[in-house]
Amino acid sequence: MNRLLDDGLSPLAREIACAGFVALWNERAAHPEELLPGSALRARRATDELVERGRAEVDDGGRIVGVHGLTLRETRHHFLHAGRLHRTWCAFDAIGIPAALAIDADARTRCPSCGDALHIPIHGGQPAPSDIVVWLPSPTVRHLMTDFCAAADLYCGRGHLEQRIDPARQPGEVLDLLAAAALGRTAWADVAAVPLEAE
Repeated sequence: MNRLLDDGLSPLAREIACAGFVALWNERAAHPEELLPGSALRARRATDELVERGRAEVDDGGRIVGVHGLTLRETRHHFLHAGRLHRTWCAFDAIGIPAALAIDADARTRCPSCGDALHIPIHGGQPAPSDIVVWLPSPTVRHLMTDFCAAADLYCGRGHLEQRIDPARQPGEVLDLLAAAALGRTAWADVAAVPLEAE
């Protein structure tokens, strides 16, 4: 699970993912060649690799609009930080990204079982104690958004999770919020080490 976001990716694809994340953090869709100056063809090939494996989204103009858990499109999951809303591919992203960045945030999603809105305050990267649990499907995936993100959800509690998923029979993990945050710190360690704000 530790290499979930970059497992098997080429170094160039990882570089594009990190640079694309920074652009999206600043609410900017970027062409691959903007993220890897001086090598447009290599940048596009690395982006194609990310898209093929479900680790990036591009719009009709070829700009990256989703990568490394952040997206500019409407989703059920997001977090608020410093007055800005950051949309994410899955509920785990909404916890893991603020945890990795050690920021104050408010993660928001809905329980798939009852539909209730879930708000998780995060202070300095630590989620507030809660009965909320996270379901993480098996990390053995071919297409990250389809095979993992589509089912990586937060539930009001374990009982609501077990209304939809039998953890004993379905490959994956049930984590509390603190464990999910710890995993997020590993998964997004690359972007935690770079400046995020636009100059």
